[in-house]
Amino acid sequence: MTASGSAPLAAALEVDPFTSLAVHFGMLLGVADFQVLAANPRGKLALHQAWQHGKGVAWGYPVRVDAAAAELVVGPGLATDGLGREVASDVDQCLDVPAWLDQQVAAKAVVPRGDGLRRTVDAQLVLRHEACLTRPVPTVGSTCGQGTENPGFSRVRELARLDLRPYTTRPCPPPDPFAPLRALVRDGTLPTGVEPSGSRLTDLRAVAARVVAALGPPGVLPPHPAGSTRLFPEDEPGEIVLADLPGLTVVAETGRWRLEAPTVDLSVRRVHVPPQVIAELLAELAGCCGCGDDATDAGGPRVVCIERSGRSVVVELDGPVVPGTVGPALELRSFDASAAEPAWSDPAVVTVTFDDPQTLRFDLPTPPTADLSHRLVLRGTGPTPLVGLVDGRPVPLAGGLGDPPGSISDGHDVTHLFRAAGSAS
Repeated sequence: MTASGSAPLAAALEVDPFTSLAVHFGMLLGVADFQVLAANPRGKLALHQAWQHGKGVAWGYPVRVDAAAAELVVGPGLATDGLGREVASDVDQCLDVPAWLDQQVAAKAVVPRGDGLRRTVDAQLVLRHEACLTRPVPTVGSTCGQGTENPGFSRVRELARLDLRPYTTRPCPPPDPFAPLRALVRDGTLPTGVEPSGSRLTDLRAVAARVVAALGPPGVLPPHPAGSTRLFPEDEPGEIVLADLPGLTVVAETGRWRLEAPTVDLSVRRVHVPPQVIAELLAELAGCCGCGDDATDAGGPRVVCIERSGRSVVVELDGPVVPGTVGPALELRSFDASAAEPAWSDPAVVTVTFDDPQTLRFDLPTPPTADLSHRLVLRGTGPTPLVGLVDGRPVPLAGGLGDPPGSISDGHDVTHLFRAAGSAS
């Protein structure tokens, strides 16, 4: 497979991961030999990156709008495209949107919304690999060693090229070949034809094997399009989507254009997270799930005791809580066993007062009776848990004394049933 462009440039960027140079003493090396020498390691690296890492941004490529200049400005960055090539830029790159839009309209590739003074399109910003020849040097045109009048280029410079791709309906992401694997990890669903083994690890291996067995380059998988690559996951240009820009608008003002981009959506780009960060994230995930006996507590407050006298209830905690989080985290319901159709009541309106930041007081709607009970829930889980501050950051209620460790993102609920004197509570 060769890069696009003129023949010399394509030859200079040829990739051939499975052919290497076999040298021997006295061997005469020519241009083709040096091309093989370069194409083998380049091809192996590109093949590895394309299949084992996939395309994505490694760092940088921020996108901003220069409204006054009517340009999109993309900062320096490094990415890998769909053919495993590094696409790097060390400077800001600017894209003239009015000029681009004029070209698109002239080519009838897009019909903007609005009139000539305010034209709006939806587009995606994409990044592509490009290369050019540079550094001309004299060349030898014959075995006699005579220099030719036409110089040859001695370097190939690889570049990053920006482009806008208009759309009328937001492009759907390509089919995800790993969807069956995601479904198994997310909700335990096995694809048709895979029988559960009773072991989650065995199921994972079985589904992963099926998924990988179905992968292949476009030139290998049916329908084998003519000219498609038989090495890489996709054909040229292997572009990387950097941002979605719905509502991109060019506005005509006196003597100049102005650019409006109400949304610069970077969530559509794929990125590469360093392996050491992935390992740490997995460790944090395992810790948050309470996996392992050595899980450490995040230091959230815990309920020490809950006492009742008549209607008055006192809740003591081992540390201060944020008063503003008590209301959404506290729920009190009643149950009347003597009712015609016994059921839990709607949540009662509860007014909480504080003796101090770790002692809460409130009143029950009525004192408990032989038939009437009240159930209190203090939430350390869910969207609005009761929290305390640890190093200035909110940490959810960890439960009661002796409960399992709580994490920085999820704690434990505390429940208490109020019954009449002589009943367990």
